Amino acid sequence: MKTQNEQKQGQVIPFIQNGEYFFKRGVTAYQKKELTRAVKYLRRAVELNPEQGVFHCQLAAIYADMAEYEKSNELLLYVLDELDESMYECYFFLANNYAYQGLFDRARETAKLYLRFVPEGDFAADAEDLLQLLKLEDVEEDSEDDLTKTGDELIITYEKAVRMIEEERYYEAETLLENIITDYPSYWPAQSQLARVLHLKGQTEEALAYTKDLLKENAYLPAVCQLAVLYKEMGREKEASEIAEMLKRTVPLDKDHLQRIASTLCRLREYDEAYYFFRMLAQRFGPEDENFFFQYGVAAYQTKRYSQAEKWWRQAQIRNHHGASVLLEKMQHGLLTASDVNHESYQYHQL
Repeated sequence: MKTQNEQKQGQVIPFIQNGEYFFKRGVTAYQKKELTRAVKYLRRAVELNPEQGVFHCQLAAIYADMAEYEKSNELLLYVLDELDESMYECYFFLANNYAYQGLFDRARETAKLYLRFVPEGDFAADAEDLLQLLKLEDVEEDSEDDLTKTGDELIITYEKAVRMIEEERYYEAETLLENIITDYPSYWPAQSQLARVLHLKGQTEEALAYTKDLLKENAYLPAVCQLAVLYKEMGREKEASEIAEMLKRTVPLDKDHLQRIASTLCRLREYDEAYYFFRMLAQRFGPEDENFFFQYGVAAYQTKRYSQAEKWWRQAQIRNHHGASVLLEKMQHGLLTASDVNHESYQYHQL
């Protein structure tokens, strides 16, 4: 007959894994940007404690980061309708999702609801920023409508100027851009490109002053990115770093602006955040051009995601990106080092 101690030693004590356990595991995975694992843990947490609105909200946030907005919205609306109508942060999360889906009226409505219920809430400043961003979207849409009414001549001329810049025909490009600005003084892309031309001509101080003047008139995001790069190239690291920190907290709705932030952070060597933005861009908008894949690969390599870097460079190589071919050749022979891998080496002179 076994003694009491022997019986205790032979017992198998079950390890209790409740919803809180899986919630914490999910949050940890999410913080590490391991989104698939995070979803797995959070779904288990929700199954074990379906009445916990916080669990649903966290899962909704992860789905939003994966660009699965419908799933995210369903969870958030379920929390408000069935679990706890006072979880007002759901309105803020819904507003963000609607904005990314292009449902700007709904985004405005839910952001305003959040601010009405909790004007001093944790996300109040972010909600105000979102409403401001939605106003800018309206301005851009109105501007595009105006441009459509004036015909295609402006766009054709602008694209011609950009091609001239890529061909290093700076003086010709400058003349075209100045003509555009004379006729359309609020066409911010032309003003931003003119500052770029000034920099490429060696007039960097003038380009800096011009960009600052532009930003006083309009918070045009590509100009903000341009300012950061100018500071970086001038060796003004503190100013460049301050703008980089601001860009990290900015998630634009516009595809081109999102790509500009990703590219700029890569150029500023803020590789962790650059990788995050490139991934977001790929998830939301799908395949891109050869420069996108090359830069995505640079960010992946510099964050030690070597297989991902190879994958994206192969996509760039298929699209005839010379730099990607060079790096893949070195990688194949074990000669590739971090100093070989940067945004600038195989790019056009972009700001």
